[in-house]
Amino acid sequence: MTRVAIVGPVFPYRAGIAYCTTRLAEELGADVISFKRQYPKRFYPGGEDVDPTLPRAEADFLLDVLNPLTWLRAAWRLREYDAVIFVWWIWVWALPYRAMIALLRRHTQVILQCHNIGDKEPAAWKRLLSNVVLRRGDALVVHARSEAAEAWRRSRGRRVVQTFLPVHELGGAMPPRAEAKRRLGVDGRDVALFFGHVRPFKGLDLAMRAWARLATRPLLLVAGELWWQSPAELAAMAAELGIADRVKFDFRFIPDAEIATYFAAADVVLAPYRVEAQSGVALTAFHFGRPVIASDAGGLPEIVDGRNGIVVPSEDVDALAAAVDEFFTSRDRGAMEEAARDAARRYSWKRYAEVFAALL
Repeated sequence: MTRVAIVGPVFPYRAGIAYCTTRLAEELGADVISFKRQYPKRFYPGGEDVDPTLPRAEADFLLDVLNPLTWLRAAWRLREYDAVIFVWWIWVWALPYRAMIALLRRHTQVILQCHNIGDKEPAAWKRLLSNVVLRRGDALVVHARSEAAEAWRRSRGRRVVQTFLPVHELGGAMPPRAEAKRRLGVDGRDVALFFGHVRPFKGLDLAMRAWARLATRPLLLVAGELWWQSPAELAAMAAELGIADRVKFDFRFIPDAEIATYFAAADVVLAPYRVEAQSGVALTAFHFGRPVIASDAGGLPEIVDGRNGIVVPSEDVDALAAAVDEFFTSRDRGAMEEAARDAARRYSWKRYAEVFAALL
């Protein structure tokens, strides 16, 4: 029997990548070596990177990004395994991962599960660091066609396997829509949800400018931790655009225990991203049966298919405004919600795990 280990973040670390590592380890029956320090503080401008509402996954929380001795200890343990899956998403872990890979036994299979090939805030030096790891995988698993091509180029022709990112089954039980809207103080209103870390590449500014051009009057509900900007700056932008009465900001990390309430309150979820490999927010929306209005960045058009949402050109504010108006005036919302649930069933964890089982 193949002995498999995974290196990456797991619960109680926040957000979708930790969720995906936790679920993949469960599906494969793999052991996990995770982190006791995931980032240097300066590279994580939000608050804590742990969600106290999440259970602690079965893992050895050994690795410290700033302590090379922990890289060596982890590499020694990994020599016991026939295959190691390294979860790849950010340049910060390039040197630790490269050191561990170099110390594995020669026949150990190395698979890189790539959530991002490029960086969301790119720089040439980040690309060079990342390539040090990408060129050492026996196989790279990516989640979009656009990522597959870049992975092949940057890994210098390593084996690339393109598949889907599975549905994100976060947040627990979903309350009724009316009850969720009441809890969030948005009862009686049409709601479009912008969810997750608020970073420049995610295009909140595009959504706000689109809101100033709408013929309809839905509420733009923004829920997530703010990076690189201040709440005052975005509040001033809303006032300048004349949409202060149609936008509600909740700038904080939304713990797992509250996620279902936000998606239940939403009539549609927005993903107007400038760049993206694949979107955990869109897949969480599908889990809750919510359609998505997304840009055509990266792999988003591969999962938002016209039935479960609407795709618009990236950075096209007029097209985004038209799509929002179309959704709230003429689309069959019930049919779109059912199509979103169908997508969640299609992008299952069982099928995803089979991709890795075939590689192993």
